[in-house]
Amino acid sequence: MKKEILPANKFEKIYRFGEVTSTMDVCEDLIKSGVRKGMVLAESQTAGRGRNAKKWVSEANGNIYLSFFDKLDTDFIPQRCAVAASSAVSQFVEKAGTVQIKWPNDILINQRKVSGIIAKTFDSGGKRFYICGIGVNVFMPEDPENNFVWKPAAVSEFAEVSGEEVLKILVKAVNSAFSFAQSSLILDVYAEKTSWMIGKNIVFSQDLVRKETGRIVGFSDDFSVVEIETGNGTEELSALSILSII
Repeated sequence: MKKEILPANKFEKIYRFGEVTSTMDVCEDLIKSGVRKGMVLAESQTAGRGRNAKKWVSEANGNIYLSFFDKLDTDFIPQRCAVAASSAVSQFVEKAGTVQIKWPNDILINQRKVSGIIAKTFDSGGKRFYICGIGVNVFMPEDPENNFVWKPAAVSEFAEVSGEEVLKILVKAVNSAFSFAQSSLILDVYAEKTSWMIGKNIVFSQDLVRKETGRIVGFSDDFSVVEIETGNGTEELSALSILSII
């Protein structure tokens, strides 16, 4: 990918690699070396990370494996990531499909997963940073073992695009989402994109072993908690995997 196609952004520098274990790992190494902000892009990952220790399929097929980091001085980081990824994907497929955020931060097109997000904090040298990873299926990923929890989607199903085009829009969207000083603007967009889930019956797991069923009845004000009505009453959960929507 050519450096000049990428817009200026608050993370300043983009580090490019061929194959890495994980772009999140590279971010940690850069922070340890004294770098204070940046973006990391890889052509492929041998140990791409998903939420709850899941693997993110990361072939060298033109899909986007991007992570970025900065000092921890902003709020609602997962929501900002989700809004950015949703906004970027929507610019290519909004007219051809429904782009939604699945709580907490997966991006779906017509109920199929096109983008996954992971966010964490990292301490180094007495300072705290956030590191975020965004994977986007520009092209359909391959998985010979068919281990996808959610059926995948790809941006190229809906528009003739290249990885470079999607990356350029994604970088702009990330820069915009993380430049908003007013958190309410981010939360308003996030609330709109997740509102479709309220009232839906779901199959979920809190430990990736035992499956449970329930109905989503709402979210906390900061969206850190999802409220689920089960046979035992209403539960407020902050960590779970939604396996399917019935």
